[in-house]
Amino acid sequence: MKKILLLLAVIIFVCNWCSAQTGNNQIGVGAEVNFLASNGYSSIYNPGIGGNLKGLYGVGRAGQLTISGAYSSFSGKSSSTYGDQTLSLLPVLAGYRYNLKNGFYGEGQAGLAILTTKTTGLSYSQTNFAAAVNIGYLIHGFDISARYYTEGDVISAFAVRLAYNFSLSGKH
Repeated sequence: MKKILLLLAVIIFVCNWCSAQTGNNQIGVGAEVNFLASNGYSSIYNPGIGGNLKGLYGVGRAGQLTISGAYSSFSGKSSSTYGDQTLSLLPVLAGYRYNLKNGFYGEGQAGLAILTTKTTGLSYSQTNFAAAVNIGYLIHGFDISARYYTEGDVISAFAVRLAYNFSLSGKH
């Protein structure tokens, strides 16, 4: 974790130092619907809902470094023996987004995530390496995207996200 944070700090410092680069800095706030893709989990839990916050630091004309935090919650299906359980995902990911001129973008992210399972009188958490691949479309500050998210062989999910990116540099 310390190495990831140190690497992120160095990247941000180098980008600030390179004043010849111009970019679009933004803060994105969004909501998402998640669908578990892992065998076992998808038969136990309903689709989840969540929210996220993403910082985007412009690098050049088309690139942005990203850092995001999210929270998603999945309730147990009443038809399973896990109906009273809740599964929560809390990923913190850093990455790079490449924006195309037509509004589409692609983004890769990696970081750490906390996976928590709660039921009456019991709570279990574990921290895992996490990665995600996003594709999306930007229009007038709105960000519509689809993501594949994985925590290795522990859990994976597909998500659909709707967000609004507030520009910190006066442009979208």
